[in-house]
Amino acid sequence: MSNPDDSARYCTTFDALCQPVDPFLDQHERDHPPHHREKLHFREFVRSLVYHFVKGAESGRQLLTDIETAAPELELDEMKRSTFFDAFQRFPVAWFAALLTFVLGTVVWQAIPELDALGKLYCVDGSLFPAIASMVWAEYTSKHQAIRLHLCFELNRMIPAHFLVDTGNSNEKKALLQMLETGVTYIADRGYLSFALLAAIAAAEAFFIIRAKINLVYTRVERLPVNLPSTVQHLFRHVTDQRVRLTNAKGCPIYRLVSFWVGQEQYLILTNRLDLSTFQVILLYAYRWQVELIFRFLKRSLNGLHLLSHSKEGVMIHFYTLLLTALLELRLKQQCVKCYDALSAMKNTWTGGEAQGEIGSEERGGLKPRRAGLCPMDSTKPIGWTRGG
Repeated sequence: MSNPDDSARYCTTFDALCQPVDPFLDQHERDHPPHHREKLHFREFVRSLVYHFVKGAESGRQLLTDIETAAPELELDEMKRSTFFDAFQRFPVAWFAALLTFVLGTVVWQAIPELDALGKLYCVDGSLFPAIASMVWAEYTSKHQAIRLHLCFELNRMIPAHFLVDTGNSNEKKALLQMLETGVTYIADRGYLSFALLAAIAAAEAFFIIRAKINLVYTRVERLPVNLPSTVQHLFRHVTDQRVRLTNAKGCPIYRLVSFWVGQEQYLILTNRLDLSTFQVILLYAYRWQVELIFRFLKRSLNGLHLLSHSKEGVMIHFYTLLLTALLELRLKQQCVKCYDALSAMKNTWTGGEAQGEIGSEERGGLKPRRAGLCPMDSTKPIGWTRGG
């Protein structure tokens, strides 16, 4: 039940956005009392970084200017440029890691029941963020510097679950090995295909759905039944489902291989999940695109391409608060949908379901909040990541 003082405390949209982090920041202030001469406290630094990504500022300097002109109701304190940028070195990265972990663990994220029934599902991929030439530690090519964000994106609740930040030339397969969890199904594109990686995932008692290259060498062990709903059969051609032995891999392991054509392109999907139907394997691989959408959201909608700091520690803080802001926005959107649904139900109760009234006219006018990206035809699913954020 909400506190009577909540309406006064969270009087702006920005306050409501930051509400999930307030309990952590309150406890943090009790555990780490600010020094009386400290000009920028941890709470104010976190709020300013969240405001940076929400506002879409193009640089730290632009953020400081935006804060100076921000509405007083936002309670964003003005700060000197040196104070702001020094904070990336003064505040430990571990504090931001603990804050992100707190939000992931305490907020009740809406799940998609149909995906939950298939177990925990992670889409994995990496994405480059350009760096300036002076960031010599961010190695990419002989002429360019870059940072690579390795991300495990949970499909069940559509939230970033784990991530690693490394140099632009870092290996995506090695990054995935560092993030392996027992019981998780990892969905990835063919860039992750490695016989050693598949063996490591299986050894960790985890699962994979990974696209293989067309030149995969194998022998068939067993044909499996192909089950496709009649409504989608026209989308796929030459669909086969079989257990195969990888003759070029160490130990010649036996996995499941689903093959099909879409248009002029052939797809080979390797998996060690024998409990899924043919269509479920195809569909889960198609859902891998969600991780591409979250990268687009982080880079474009939140303007995360512009690094706020050029040190290793500062870059880590940048990505922790970038993902934190994405989670806060998702939570706020889901809260808005809940309120909208509650108002719709209340309106239907008042009118006996006969007249839609104002809320119904909003739906007809296209003002109804956008819903799940994963299941666009089912309006009961939680908000997802779309191209527009």
